[in-house]
Formats: sequence, structure tokens, C-alpha cells
Amino acid sequence: MADYKSILTIAVKHEYYNSHKDELAPFDIVPVQETEFLFKQYSILMKSKLGFIQLIVDSELFSDLANLTQEFNLKFYLVSTDPVVRSITKMPNSFDISDINAEIIHSATLNITADNWIERNKLNEDEKHNGIAIYNNNLISILNVNISKSFLNLEKKFITVQFNAISTLWKYYFFLLNSKKNLHISNSSDGIISFTQQEHEQIFGKTAIIFTSNNELPLRKEYKEFFSLLNDKKIIIKSLPFPDPNNISTLLFDGRQHLISHIYVS
Repeated sequence: MADYKSILTIAVKHEYYNSHKDELAPFDIVPVQETEFLFKQYSILMKSKLGFIQLIVDSELFSDLANLTQEFNLKFYLVSTDPVVRSITKMPNSFDISDINAEIIHSATLNITADNWIERNKLNEDEKHNGIAIYNNNLISILNVNISKSFLNLEKKFITVQFNAISTLWKYYFFLLNSKKNLHISNSSDGIISFTQQEHEQIFGKTAIIFTSNNELPLRKEYKEFFSLLNDKKIIIKSLPFPDPNNISTLLFDGRQHLISHIYVS
């Protein structure tokens, strides 16, 4: 009876989605054509789900092949399945591609942050044809994996790729509250996050009461804290809505660009 084992596990995480410790990001991990061919040569099975793959082999068969192999190179495309990924991921330019090199040479466990980004027009022609042409803006990253001979037969190898989320200033727009004079926003984190009331604004002919956060706050799909709108000590709105990644704009003030999350409450 064949004895199967896992030779490599790859997990993709993202600050925006990972409210829970073990939650994975909405990425397909797609082997390129050459890597698929290698899987067939080495009889490697790929078990996959969103944000995760595991490579499984017949121990005896793979051991024989590994003894004849000097190095093992794999390449994957990390393809987002959520259209908001680009707008909430920290990157230099909106359509850059993360270039990640994972080398299993000194350790069987790697934790890598996606901080090396390149402009898509600087990709080689092969990547432009096979990556961007197929996946377009959903292609977020190219992951190159190199496994040295000394680690090839080691059973437990783990690669975790971490993407960082952007931080924004939160801007609340409140309508129909003009009669309230002593409004303020409280939060469940004991004042760590604070908001300041600004001058009123006219939005589509309506007067909006404006509050902005005093600091940029990281975007998350879920938040542990919550925010309330109070008039004096009376709660007007118990739980305020959180930012929508589709309502973000860029404004220039204080000599630099800021990302603003616009949150409308009526």
C-alpha cells in the first residue's frame, strides 16, 4: 500500500480578511504550466482550496526521484477571487504585481510579507502573456518557490504569504441630526480610537454632520471593537457602520496624499 505524505503547504493570508487567526485570504493558488508538468513528472497531487494548497506524494516513489534532483523550482500565480482585493491591499501603485521568492534552503518554515512590488509593464513577456492576459487585474502576485535538495525529502515544509491592508482616515457623514448639539463618537476600545467633529458639508442639497478619525485606521472585513454615536450621554446610534472598500478616495492635505473612507449614515 502506498504511503502518502505532504511535502509542501502554502497558505495565503491578508490583514483585511484575517479577523480570525486561521482564516485564509480569497486567493486561488494556480501553478503555471511548467509547474503542472513537473507535478506530472513527480506524480505530485495538489489539494487546494481558497488561500491554501498542499502537495502530496507517494513517499517511496518521490524519494527515489528526489535523490536524482539537485533543486526543485515551482511557480504559482496568486489570483484574487474578490474584486476589492486591489483596492484594500497595501501596494505602491494600483495595478502592481507582487514578486515573491520563497527559498527553502535554511528553514522548512517561511513567513513572507508581500513587500516587493513591480509595475506590470516591467514583467517579462512570458508573465504578461500567461499571467496578465489570462487573469487581468485579478493577478496579484507571482510566487516562486525554490526547495534545496537537503529539504526536498523533509515531510513538513510550510510557506505563509502575508498581504498587508491599507489604512484610511474614516469620514462619517450623518444626515437628519441637525437638532443635536452635543454629538460625539465613542468606541469600545477605551478611547484608543477617536473622532473629531468637522464643519458641516452640503451633500446633494442636504446638510451632513461630519466626523473624521484622528488617525488612519487599518481596513478590516470585521472589527472586534464597535463605535456609537451619542448626544451628550444618550446613545443615538448604537453601532455605526464600518468602511466599505468601494467608498475610498484620495485627498491631498498636510502636504501629502491621504486615503479617505467615506461612510454615509442616514
